[in-house]
Amino acid sequence: MPGKIAKNSITILAPLFALFLTVSAPVFGKGKAEEAEMDPLNPRWVLCISALDVSSLPPAQRVVGDIMVRRLVKSLTGVDHRVRVSEEEMYYKNLAFFLSLEEAGKKLAAKRTERDLLLYKGYPSRKYQTELKTANEAVKKLEEEYHKAEEAVMKISAEPAFQLTEENTGGTFPAPPAAGGEYRYCVNKKADAFVSGEISEFHGRLVLTIRMYTLYTRSFEYEDSFMFSTDDMNLVQEELAGHLTAAISGSSPSALSITADPDSAVILVKENFAGQGDTGIREYSPGPVDVVVSAEGHETASASVDLAAGELTELRFNLRPIPETSFAINFPDGRTSVYQDSLYIGEAPVTITAPLNQFQYIHGETPAGASTAAIFRAGQTGNIVNLPAAVPKGKDPRPLGTARRGFYISWAVFWITLPTAFILTGVANTYKYAYEYTKNVNPDPDVKRTAEILNNVSIGAWVGFGLSAGYSLFRILWYNHTASKSVPKMAKNGK
Repeated sequence: MPGKIAKNSITILAPLFALFLTVSAPVFGKGKAEEAEMDPLNPRWVLCISALDVSSLPPAQRVVGDIMVRRLVKSLTGVDHRVRVSEEEMYYKNLAFFLSLEEAGKKLAAKRTERDLLLYKGYPSRKYQTELKTANEAVKKLEEEYHKAEEAVMKISAEPAFQLTEENTGGTFPAPPAAGGEYRYCVNKKADAFVSGEISEFHGRLVLTIRMYTLYTRSFEYEDSFMFSTDDMNLVQEELAGHLTAAISGSSPSALSITADPDSAVILVKENFAGQGDTGIREYSPGPVDVVVSAEGHETASASVDLAAGELTELRFNLRPIPETSFAINFPDGRTSVYQDSLYIGEAPVTITAPLNQFQYIHGETPAGASTAAIFRAGQTGNIVNLPAAVPKGKDPRPLGTARRGFYISWAVFWITLPTAFILTGVANTYKYAYEYTKNVNPDPDVKRTAEILNNVSIGAWVGFGLSAGYSLFRILWYNHTASKSVPKMAKNGK
């Protein structure tokens, strides 16, 4: 009976066990596959920027090289990764394969040598056989690892992260290598590529030659040259950054074309002058770009665009004219020369045209030298603006400044006389107490005389302090009064 129960239990559990194996097999298989999957090699692409050769420049201009290379490092902060071409990926794959094979081969050779040397160590027969067996097992294991390395498939990162060498990030730029030492230079700097160049002078202008050496090609993959003046350094730096960014990232540069109406409109791209009216097609590094277009008598326009790699972005700006208004300037005191800001526009009465709702400063001067001024918004004062009465030439042309200066001087005198009075009083009291202490024993007429003099001086100091306090109070009140009267009056229609 027990045997029958066991037989029936096995019959029932067998299908369940088979189902469990069927369901769990893919799960365990997936776990093994994930464990076997290895992380991509060469996850970073390192660039070294060397110092530019400026030996041919005059000593006063050699600082340009340091400025250019530091700006270049700053412009490369937007580069995130590099897209590897198949040739580069194959190079690093072969390199990783041979390095792995070399490491496994060195271990195997070392273990074989160690096994061969057992014969010369003089071990007894039994111990020798034991050591030899252990060494053979180790050699066999390393041979298996070597064969695995031969059959291994290396996975290389297709888009490694971009970074500069530690020297560059620390603000240090090493000297470039001599001709023929480029490969060893890259290896020593632990870099995948390096950038070098030189700046020379050509008829008063500077010529920058830049090139990038890559490890996988063992040659200069990118080379370019620019001619510029010191005033054009920002434009050249922007263009160089775009070209070099494209070479580093492996992607094509972006192109931008901007046209504006009117033709005199000034176009700024990334706060740098790009042209007037039409910039043509200019190359920039991919990413966000700010554009500002302005023209005299027109409203300023701006835009922010995200440039895509390998694409041309075209922008068109039609600036709207700023509305203008005309008004007449009158001066009731007779003949007056009228100035708009600092520009002479004629004698009153005169008609002025100005942008609507913008502040205007009108200044008038009479032949006798009297002056007047008004500040107002164009269009909010009507068709006629009457200038206020002119200030005669004999009066202070800057009463507010004079009042302010007098207040500062009185305040300084106040804080000088106050501690002076305290100090003199203390010294006078010291002599006075000294005379009082000795007059009944050994009176000294000189001490008495000195005490009387110092007492009179201290009284005078306190009188001076009182006068300075009163003068300071007067200056404060006068300053406030002058400031309230010196606020420019808004010209009103008909007044």
